[in-house]
Amino acid sequence: MTHDDNPAAEQRRNRNVEALRTYFRLLEQQDIDAWITLWADNCAMVVPYASGDLPSALSGKSEIHALYKNIAAGFTRLEFTHIELHPLHDPDKVFARWNPRCELVGGGVYTNESVGLFEFDDDGLIRHFSEYFNPAGFVENYETFS
Repeated sequence: MTHDDNPAAEQRRNRNVEALRTYFRLLEQQDIDAWITLWADNCAMVVPYASGDLPSALSGKSEIHALYKNIAAGFTRLEFTHIELHPLHDPDKVFARWNPRCELVGGGVYTNESVGLFEFDDDGLIRHFSEYFNPAGFVENYETFS
């Protein structure tokens, strides 16, 4: 879907959607070291409904990298059973919906429904990410992830 007649804006939208396809692919592959290269150095992540030991805000690549390394160590397999990417009128914003399914190291399976707003910088790196999901299931399993 074309949002406007500006080819440069449409090119940015397409670039950012492709970055998110890579984002989810690298998470499924548990390649957190490659995945973190999609983020800007001064990036931020906000999880408004986080509870328990899960932080509600992270600043910078190192904090985000450390959290996701710990989370990835808690599962043997991750797949996304559903991913929707919706570029917005602002070419540097993409709304996403996804459903993770994780097979946990300690046994069992974690599933959830998530939505988020990704914001990209001029270089096509994620500069800000707001994630919304049902924290109940995650918090119950967070010790398994960390």
